[in-house]
Amino acid sequence: MNKGIPVSMLLISVLTVFSSCSDNSNQKSFSDADWPGCVLGFYPENGNETLPTGDFYEIDDFEKLIQHEVGSVVWFPTWDDEFPLDACQKLADRGIIPHLTWELFWPSSDPNNSRETGPNGYQGFNDVLDGKYDEYIDRFADDAKTYKSEVLIRFLHEFNGNWYVWSGNKNGAENGGPEKVVAVWRYVVDRFKNKGADNVKWLWVPHGPSTDLAIEAWNHVSNYWPGSEYVDWIGLDGYNFYPQDPWGGARPLRDFDNCFRELYDSCAVLGDHPMMIAEFGTGEFQLEDFDKAAWITDAFNKIKTDYPRVKIFTWFNINKELDWRANSSPEALAAFKAAMKDPYYIGSPYKHLKQGK
Repeated sequence: MNKGIPVSMLLISVLTVFSSCSDNSNQKSFSDADWPGCVLGFYPENGNETLPTGDFYEIDDFEKLIQHEVGSVVWFPTWDDEFPLDACQKLADRGIIPHLTWELFWPSSDPNNSRETGPNGYQGFNDVLDGKYDEYIDRFADDAKTYKSEVLIRFLHEFNGNWYVWSGNKNGAENGGPEKVVAVWRYVVDRFKNKGADNVKWLWVPHGPSTDLAIEAWNHVSNYWPGSEYVDWIGLDGYNFYPQDPWGGARPLRDFDNCFRELYDSCAVLGDHPMMIAEFGTGEFQLEDFDKAAWITDAFNKIKTDYPRVKIFTWFNINKELDWRANSSPEALAAFKAAMKDPYYIGSPYKHLKQGK
């Protein structure tokens, strides 16, 4: 006859179950991307202001808008910022992967990220390699380690373009530019590793075809590869600016394959890491029967069928250079919502990891 479980044992069992549900550190690693399909991620219009404070109304609004759960969000802290511990924890508690694009500049002294580079390239690079920011890097790493759950850090993103001060183009170009980028990448990652911040997953992200991107051999993405041991995820950025950018320059039409096919193939041979579309989108356009709605439909069909290693996508949901938002028109929104009805596109990956799928 069962006489019942002692109260003390019952209490221990309840606390154990509660701990396993609330402690994100017990979750399976997302670094292997061991889930079916592709996670829906996005950048909110005001994300740089709202997300660091833990104000997630834009996530709620986007989920209602597209009628789908979000699994990852990105924002853009700089080297003026500390590691956003509270915000990351709140996102993880909600089952959302925090994705930090950690920009190596200081808006307090250079608000537009437009500092001139000199004969020795970006002074910020030189100062990092000379140890000037070791204390800051170590503190950021220590705080990230304290967070315990995993976090994506996208560092030196779009390094093969010509628009950021941390690009190879602005740090020597054919005269050692890619090597300088690699040196800074390894320097920072090594300091995180020395601190034991292994929960930080490093996201290495070149940009796809652009009229602002050098096509010479020195700028090939393989020249920026820091080595598999320095990378956890490979990301890809790309946009369709057609028919022209906001500065009046004519831009070619780029469908999803034009943005990503060559870049995906070039990156896929560098390592067996999971991949993600770290930023992408299109403005409104019309060319015969092809428009933004058709572009969206094509993009998500292609991710599913032709880009199997892409396990997260990040829609750049902001009206910035162009209106990249999913709801820039009723037709675009309808296409986005229809694409997300495919069960291949999932929200929180943690739910799938916990289920062992």
